Amino acid sequence: MMTKRFRAACAPRLASGLCLCATLSLPAQQVLEGYAEVMTPLAASAGNVLTTNAGTVYFDGFDLMLDSGSGGQSLLTFAAYTFGSFSAPIGATAVLFGESSAGEVWKVPLNGAPSQLVTVVPFNYDAVLLDQDRALVSARTGGFGAPNNDVMFVDLVTGQSQLVARFPGASGPLAIDAAGDIYYATSPATFPAPSGTVEVFRLGRATVDAAIANNTVLGAANATLVMQGLDAAGDLAFDDDGDLFFVDWYNGRIGAIQDADGPQPSLAPTLIDFAGTGLYGSGLQFLPGAAAGPVFAPFQPAGGSLLVYETDYVSVNQARAVSAARPSLTASTGSSPVPAGPFTLDTIGGPANGLGLLLWTPTAPAGPVALTLGGMQAPLFLDGATTSGAIALPFAFDVTGYASLGIVNPGFATAFASTAQTVVFSAPAGFGSSNSLQLQISQ
Repeated sequence: MMTKRFRAACAPRLASGLCLCATLSLPAQQVLEGYAEVMTPLAASAGNVLTTNAGTVYFDGFDLMLDSGSGGQSLLTFAAYTFGSFSAPIGATAVLFGESSAGEVWKVPLNGAPSQLVTVVPFNYDAVLLDQDRALVSARTGGFGAPNNDVMFVDLVTGQSQLVARFPGASGPLAIDAAGDIYYATSPATFPAPSGTVEVFRLGRATVDAAIANNTVLGAANATLVMQGLDAAGDLAFDDDGDLFFVDWYNGRIGAIQDADGPQPSLAPTLIDFAGTGLYGSGLQFLPGAAAGPVFAPFQPAGGSLLVYETDYVSVNQARAVSAARPSLTASTGSSPVPAGPFTLDTIGGPANGLGLLLWTPTAPAGPVALTLGGMQAPLFLDGATTSGAIALPFAFDVTGYASLGIVNPGFATAFASTAQTVVFSAPAGFGSSNSLQLQISQ
């Protein structure tokens, strides 16, 4: 194990006489940079996977199954082997399921009630819900030789369908942002697809609604170009902060367009690289967090999760739940009160070779405060006690994102409460922070 040590200058002595003498020791530890992940195995035959409150929905070629954790239940059965296209949530009670063998689009209740055949859209590929009664379906309705792909409007109550938009090339995926705007990623008609030819377009919701009402057909000329030069985008999913994630099957990775719903979208660093694993991303789904505030970004408090459905197309299927991972700050004393003598404050889960700043203040924690920093994608969550008048000790993390600061408590006649917190910074991820740590400083 490689270890290096760094000594920081002794911090100024407080009126109370506390001296912080920092020693940085760096043991090795492997972490996923700014994120945590949990793997869940899926049935070997699982495709078109969707996570719902009722359980995991998947299609095995014959049955659309619901696995609630206590055994599988068939929601919809086909007599012959069928190619599934998509599974999209209809609120919390049903699933919109499409298959490309016969082009059927089904509304499937999750409570086991009979499924409803909504309509037939030949060679359907993907879908998004405008609301619980209306959907858009991406389909190459003219067949494999057609020069264009269609985006069809489907009324889930009446079964009515109509052409809303048409883009050149093969079938591409759809996504919808928080404002209701529609995103479409093109797919080249030739195979193998030339690199750098995939584009992502945005259709404003008002434009789409007007096209549905007036029975007009939109195209690239009616859309905003969000990103060009991608190699592939097999599936799309928005997070809770306007970032659009995509399956790049061409390069075997999960990429992202940062601020895709804003005026200046840009490519973000690769989230997952499957190189050398034998696995491929097959689908994406974002599950929002229980409370507003934290966003899906590196080194942030945990909130929503991006589900990446992965397979080796032989026998392995799994769901990778990726969530933000906030650095963790702990004291070597284990708990308060901190006795006189040396101890350490240890931060794990920081940015590899990144920068850190230890904040310390001789006051009790005051509760979390979200600070907006210019140019940063995510807010900086600090405890109110550390936002003003705190001592700040800069340091560097090791290659594993670990740092240990050695501190000396000289002892005091009267115990007092204090608060410590770590701020982290890395060039690709920006700012983040650890939990706040309350320390009772004693004799």
